Amino acid sequence: MRHLELKLDAPSLLARRLADGLSLEAALDALDAERPDLIGRLLEHRADWPLGWLELPAGGDWAEDCVLLARELAGSCEELIVCGIGGSAMGTQAIYAALDWPVASLRPLWVLDNVDPSQVAWLVESADLPRAALSAVSKSGGTLATLAGFFYLLGLLEQQADEGAPAAERVVATTDARRGPLRDLAARRGWMTLDIPADVGGRFIVLSPVGLFPLAFCGVDVLELLRGAQEMQEQCLAGPQRHSPAWQLAALHYLLHTQGGVRETVHYIYGDPLVQLGGWLRQLWAESLAKATTLDGGPGPGCLTPVVARGATDEHSQNQLYLDGPDNKLYGFLSCEQWAADPQIVLPADARAAELALLNERTFGELLSASRRGTRDALIEEGRPVYEISLPSLNAASVGAYLQLWMLATAQAGLLYSVNAFDQPAVDRSKRLTRQYLERG
Repeated sequence: MRHLELKLDAPSLLARRLADGLSLEAALDALDAERPDLIGRLLEHRADWPLGWLELPAGGDWAEDCVLLARELAGSCEELIVCGIGGSAMGTQAIYAALDWPVASLRPLWVLDNVDPSQVAWLVESADLPRAALSAVSKSGGTLATLAGFFYLLGLLEQQADEGAPAAERVVATTDARRGPLRDLAARRGWMTLDIPADVGGRFIVLSPVGLFPLAFCGVDVLELLRGAQEMQEQCLAGPQRHSPAWQLAALHYLLHTQGGVRETVHYIYGDPLVQLGGWLRQLWAESLAKATTLDGGPGPGCLTPVVARGATDEHSQNQLYLDGPDNKLYGFLSCEQWAADPQIVLPADARAAELALLNERTFGELLSASRRGTRDALIEEGRPVYEISLPSLNAASVGAYLQLWMLATAQAGLLYSVNAFDQPAVDRSKRLTRQYLERG
């Protein structure tokens, strides 16, 4: 089953950017020959890199456990509040936003992913706390931003225990299987727990219990989500890497960055249910590839800075820059071919003047598609590099395929850049400084 389609645009547009004036096809062929079997090279690092995310799409008992726990909790609770930050929340939010369509087709999901006091206050006022379950997601079990919100909400739940199920029966801790403050507290309090695999890093963790449990609670078919990811992984790994869509994405970005003067990658997303996938991808790409040093200790080459644009809205705020500004960007378009609901535009008779008539009896999907194609073609006319990813329809399998495609592409891009795509030393440094400021009072 085709879950998505990747289109690399006219190779001739890219030839002037690449070394020796090679066409894109020739440059991809040369890179394939120079860096063969990137997946094999990736697996060579299994002992020291967290590569368990490659095994998650196959599912197993752990996935069934997520579904069973979600079903059990849904019997007594109507909403779920997740406390998490970064990889512990972004993927879950993105999938929920993509699949909660038509609007409110899923159970309510609230995600506290910041320490902003206004967000905390808004969530408390908006969620139905007496009927809500509460989940804390932290692999280390000691993430300050996550636990601050969790303990605050836990206190409110305990105060309102007489209005719903006892608080201890509504709390799920998703954390390391053996250690950490959250694991210890869950054992003492008798909370339900889910294990985060030790060999899966934060930004690659969305298809683990971190994402599967809350999504299953809300009504997402998480086994279909895994199936789409598994089929995409098989497509990417079954044949020669030259024909793998994940490798092609990694190679395109790497070649244009290292040879073509490109410095940013703009993800132009057409369809509001898909926009939060851009935030998830932004973290995945930037945190994985922007490293100060290479694997052999040399200076890191950096990576393309990811930017998210919302079509068609940002056509009216960014296209001037993209078309007439610096020619230093790669443009990727994400779209859906068929929407579950697509209202038709019908103009009143006295509004059907010549300049407006083309809107009459068109659907909003047609207008969105025309906007996307117009922006794409304008960029091509200016010689800007473009690629497209389209989903035939918006469902759990297609979203799972999209997620796994980019995780595979990011991992292979790390090997092309010769960096460790699975650590985040700069992020860890800022966390240490945050703790120091708190300690100083």
